[in-house]
Amino acid sequence: MLKKSAGSTRQQQILDLLAQQGAVKTSVLATHFGVSRETIRRDLIDLNAQGRIKKSFGTILPTNDFAIPPVANRLNAHQVTKNAICSTAFNQFKERRVIYIDAGSTALTYARLYRTLSDYTIITNSIPVVQELATSQNRIISVGGVIDGMTLATTGDQAEHFLQKIKVDVAILGSSGFAGHVGPTSNSLEDEQIKKTVIANAQVSVVLADSSKATTAALIAYTNWQDIDYLITDNGIADADLNKLSPLTDVIAAPTN
Repeated sequence: MLKKSAGSTRQQQILDLLAQQGAVKTSVLATHFGVSRETIRRDLIDLNAQGRIKKSFGTILPTNDFAIPPVANRLNAHQVTKNAICSTAFNQFKERRVIYIDAGSTALTYARLYRTLSDYTIITNSIPVVQELATSQNRIISVGGVIDGMTLATTGDQAEHFLQKIKVDVAILGSSGFAGHVGPTSNSLEDEQIKKTVIANAQVSVVLADSSKATTAALIAYTNWQDIDYLITDNGIADADLNKLSPLTDVIAAPTN
């Protein structure tokens, strides 16, 4: 059996990274793989020739630019960082008893912190969150609606009408890549409306997003940063990104080491 070259292995890893994040800059890829930009450019030329990526203004996109990877595919990506972010968020808001938890892999990581706790009321449109907490000693309220097969979240009029009627102490929200956007983002128009409704009915709105989201892009911003009370990210966020975000929302950088 022929051994794969380092280049072909790296190219597959680039595709895997795009599947997880949706888009990424050339400079970020070079740093991530510890190689020169010229090496990454050669990889990208090969992948572009194969029709497996697109290039747009220094950003690399998968051929299906705004595809939503299944939750299971995203769950293990940046898991150490997600654990740090979620632990920081939990310590900040553990006294809040009525909680909305969003769909997505980081929100699911956050939900797992409540498995051994009791007497919280947790409202969610995420099927994995319901499954994770169904046997806990908390009150779990599942938002009805149409199930999105990729995100395993409920959306649509039924979900939105229910969420318009409830008030929560804190909303824990996720975000796709928000580079170039005025706020946290989603790759789903249906999900955008759900998040808007939740934010309008939450005393405190919190976005959990690892620092890689600051260098990738998604389809649509679901609100402005000024409408988010806290962004909890990790200490890998670049100073330039931190300087842009800090005047708009309260940014907390969780330590990852």
